[in-house]
Amino acid sequence: MSQQPDPVDPGRDEDLAWLDRDPMTAEEREAALDRICAEDEPPELDDYGDYEPFTAAELAEIEEAAADELLAVKAATTGRRGPGQPGSARVFPGESASPAAGFGPGMALDVLPGGAGLAAAADAASGDEDGFAGVSEAELVGIVCAWDRVEAHAVACKLAAIAELGRRNPGPEDAEFTADQLACALADSRGHAGALLDLADSLDTRLPGTKAALLDGTISRYKAEIIAGVTALLDPLEAAVAEAKVLDRAARLTPGALRAAIARAVMEVAPGKARERRERAAKDARVERWVEDSATPR
Repeated sequence: MSQQPDPVDPGRDEDLAWLDRDPMTAEEREAALDRICAEDEPPELDDYGDYEPFTAAELAEIEEAAADELLAVKAATTGRRGPGQPGSARVFPGESASPAAGFGPGMALDVLPGGAGLAAAADAASGDEDGFAGVSEAELVGIVCAWDRVEAHAVACKLAAIAELGRRNPGPEDAEFTADQLACALADSRGHAGALLDLADSLDTRLPGTKAALLDGTISRYKAEIIAGVTALLDPLEAAVAEAKVLDRAARLTPGALRAAIARAVMEVAPGKARERRERAAKDARVERWVEDSATPR
């Protein structure tokens, strides 16, 4: 009587050597192999020679596994993220259980202006020791953009305080003292402190739209400096008209493109002052020499 393979032996599916050890007929050996390999067979073909379609459960599992990657790709192709910007203008399908789910494209924290609340949420989303565990790439981009808005908001608040400091010392002599006072407090150069005072005054008195955009985090400090510098010779009304021509797209433009756009706006609003600005810039042109970190003179 031939010995039959024991189908309940837990070790036989892992060790196929028993097929050679146990005496069995060719039919018994073939049946045993069919039983072992049944679970590893490829999907059956339909009548047309194609594989059977995935079931609804299988499709749902695949979609869930690929959700984060799809969101990252879509977020990367929609532009800058933030309030009113293309990257945050659409809500993409898919759910995330990560601590940064609110920073996904189109989600609540992705369209929240800069401020203390956004800073607290971004800080919490980073996880323990800023490890960003479980955070998808799309959500990570949202966190980066959120901190960018928080940074701009903080700068706007700082400049508002500097503007108030300047208002309390309105006289020419007092203004010089204010620059010294600010430089000492910030451990900065007097020239840089004076530039901060000028920027704060420009935003406070001539560029209300730029000030609001910086406070929301829609534009950065550098872009605010570009607008303020190009409109420096305009009176408050002219400056407000010029900035209105570019603020709707300032967040999406590169600094160079923004500089060109605001220069065209100034030319349209006050062509005479635009020429005066170019002439003054030509007179102020200078050659500077400095030493790089590598100690190489330039």
